Amino acid sequence: MTPTPDRSMMAPVRAGSRACLLALVVVALASTGATCPNALRGYQVGVSPLPRALPEQPTLEQVIGTVHDNTRRVRSLMAPQAVLSVPGVPRLSAQVACEPPRRFRLRAQTSITGGELDIGSNDDLFWLWIRRHEPAVTLYCRHDDYAKSAARKLIPLRADWMPELLGLVTFRPEDQHEGPVPSSEGRIEIRTTMAGPDGAMRKSTILDGTTGLVLEQHLFTPTGERLASVRTSRHRVDPTSGAALPRLVEVSWPASGVEFQLELTSITTNMPPADPGQLWQMPSYEGFQPIDLADPAVTITGPASPGGALPAATPLPAAPAAMAPQRPLPPAQPAGFSSPPQPYPG
Repeated sequence: MTPTPDRSMMAPVRAGSRACLLALVVVALASTGATCPNALRGYQVGVSPLPRALPEQPTLEQVIGTVHDNTRRVRSLMAPQAVLSVPGVPRLSAQVACEPPRRFRLRAQTSITGGELDIGSNDDLFWLWIRRHEPAVTLYCRHDDYAKSAARKLIPLRADWMPELLGLVTFRPEDQHEGPVPSSEGRIEIRTTMAGPDGAMRKSTILDGTTGLVLEQHLFTPTGERLASVRTSRHRVDPTSGAALPRLVEVSWPASGVEFQLELTSITTNMPPADPGQLWQMPSYEGFQPIDLADPAVTITGPASPGGALPAATPLPAAPAAMAPQRPLPPAQPAGFSSPPQPYPG
């Protein structure tokens, strides 16, 4: 049942803080899920080389088929011992759960303060809860209403892209795909054009030219500005599913300066959750009022706007340098795909 928002809190919502943008960025990324695990079983990037999955000059169909074969092995993913690192925020212990295409949950907390962040999505809606926000609200939006919601003005991304954050990538047949285009260091690039409510969006997917592993994803606005980037690394082959899955996820949101890392120290695949009803249900936090981002009374303004129902989160101590991503993400690129995004240095 969709929660009933408190109408007294339908003042313009100010969502300019790093914490809120971080949450919304994570909520906005997604894709799919199952097959034979024997081909890759026992391999690990950096320990044993993964076998060649692509010919020396692969076709677009071969690249997409290899990516989809890896993605379909995973019907569900659980990472109960993860670490979320954000510059300016203390390291948080986290738990991640995912059932493609829309079920996703990321919860983070500290041993002292308890729960700090709850981001989730089920078949009907997504939500985000940040303990440090004043006033106390839980933001949510139904998937069907996202295109006309205030959330889209802040983050023009579909809300069903979450598994792609974890490397479970799908190339939709309704999108236009080009490539593969040779890149540096033996990598290849697939360039995708996707229809969006504000114009055609573009995505650059960087893959290993031998194994077909997805290493980077860069999303561009219709005007060519880099909207978001995800880099996945430290891939290991999951013995249960046979899928090669990343253990380190790095996300960048250049417009807001948000960068964070998600370290997945242990992963379990294709196992049903202990309590699926609770895991995929939007929670109710005592003292926090639900705000529907699709409600016409809700507006989102920039961080410089005065007032608003959702001010910036309480400032936190600066994070140690070790929390920041080891290498910077590439800069924004001009409109179109005149050249592939610059590779990561080093």
